[in-house]
Amino acid sequence: MHGPMSTHEDTMKVWRVFESFVDDGRVRNLGISNCYDLGEFKRIFEEARIKPAVLQNRFYDQSTFDVELRQFCAEHGVKYQSFWTLTANRNALATPEVRDMSISKGLSPQTLMYAFMMRLGHTPLDGTTDLGHMEEDVAVMGRVQQGDQIFSDDDEVRRMAEILGLPELDKLPNLGSSPDL
Repeated sequence: MHGPMSTHEDTMKVWRVFESFVDDGRVRNLGISNCYDLGEFKRIFEEARIKPAVLQNRFYDQSTFDVELRQFCAEHGVKYQSFWTLTANRNALATPEVRDMSISKGLSPQTLMYAFMMRLGHTPLDGTTDLGHMEEDVAVMGRVQQGDQIFSDDDEVRRMAEILGLPELDKLPNLGSSPDL
């Protein structure tokens, strides 16, 4: 679902239609995008017979980086997918510290950002149409999936979060473990 409807009741009417698609074997999983209200997402989750498998949101400071939503997703087995991940965080990615950190890991600032998201257990969506960038992005995903610990310790993860301006660093999920991609 592209986003909640104007009322919760209408959202659930649409969700019920989507649930019938799962029942009919037309789709395997359901998800929702552009849902930035934790209360609304919880209501959808609680009332849904077939729970959302994915929440896809813009990852940026105007939503306080979805800290509470991402925590709810982690606690309930919902995959968090970020979009607008690079565009919304250009200033942070342009800092000398991120540049130096990325160079030390053989990455660009952009692929470092993707590795950071995957380290948190999230899936960053890639919107590039540039073949070279796409190859770099796929390569970093492969490194993470093969167990490469791009961030050597939790302190590096926390430093990246600080640079981005992520609030509530103590709530960062999955520190100390590899993400399940």
